[in-house]
Amino acid sequence: MRKILFMFLLASVSLAAQPLPEAPVPHLDRTEWALLGADAAVRGLDTYSTWWAESAGNKEGVLPGWIANHPPVMALYSVSIVGAQYYAARKLFAHHHARIAHLVTAVDVSVTAPFAIHNLFLPVCVTPNIYTPKGCVAP
Repeated sequence: MRKILFMFLLASVSLAAQPLPEAPVPHLDRTEWALLGADAAVRGLDTYSTWWAESAGNKEGVLPGWIANHPPVMALYSVSIVGAQYYAARKLFAHHHARIAHLVTAVDVSVTAPFAIHNLFLPVCVTPNIYTPKGCVAP
């Protein structure tokens, strides 16, 4: 008898429950969209400059070879980082932490930009030469 009453109680509670109101969707402000755009641009420049530096005979110093040596994989890596930044910003905006979202995206832009620009100014090494910290030298 107790089992029947318990089942009836569970059924009546679940049938009488009101649906929860939909939570508001967090919207990013203009500053965050500008930072995400800058992040995407810097990541695109990093992808291009890494490809250019690798084709000029230089080696990537930070990323593993399976990412840096393949431009499509590098592009996918960069897009996934920007997507993760967008997801994190949405979550932070949902919890009313807009300043933290701005800070996280700005730090990512400021860390990636010097590497992307540095790759464009690396010397071009022809195949028989070897790149050292002092420049291209013949073996």
